[in-house]
Amino acid sequence: MKKIEALLTLQKSKRNIFSLIDLKKLLRIESDNTAYIQAVRLIKEGILERIAQGVYCLKDSKPHDFEIANFLCKPSYLSLESALAYYGILIQVPRNVASVTPKRAKKINAGNKEFVYSHLDQRYYSDYIKEKNFIIATPEKALIDTVFFASYGRTVIHPEEWVLDNIDRKKLKKLSGKIKSRIFHNFFNSLNIF
Repeated sequence: MKKIEALLTLQKSKRNIFSLIDLKKLLRIESDNTAYIQAVRLIKEGILERIAQGVYCLKDSKPHDFEIANFLCKPSYLSLESALAYYGILIQVPRNVASVTPKRAKKINAGNKEFVYSHLDQRYYSDYIKEKNFIIATPEKALIDTVFFASYGRTVIHPEEWVLDNIDRKKLKKLSGKIKSRIFHNFFNSLNIF
């Protein structure tokens, strides 16, 4: 497939991120090896950019880090420090892109970013929304997730630095009630954020 034809096909797909399987389908390539060779060729020709192993984007339309985070681990949603910073609850900019997933915890380095996926039990995997091109916890759920992980010593928090002006306190209380953990509730109540 010629360079311009490949570019037009990929642009027409309205996708921002492509796996090798996506490239294989969109460019009508039969073998995985040929798809890989085509991806390498498109990178050299300035059409694609490699995000991570087997993950690519169009060079002229780089996706947001949050969109990349959702793509690298499915299912997952942005939460913890990343979501708190996005909503203005946390003033500092996090060093990595933090998500939760019902799958095993893992870290993925892609480019100059570290994408961190913390395991969250399936029963607590809820209250997320589609925002622009990514999936993110609601502000209240991001706060609950953060407190949950902090209550078990899996993260360190500084609640005195949080800006909670736009938090729906009734929703926060309702979400906290869904967590079946005395450790969480003791820690959550000690924060006095109601």
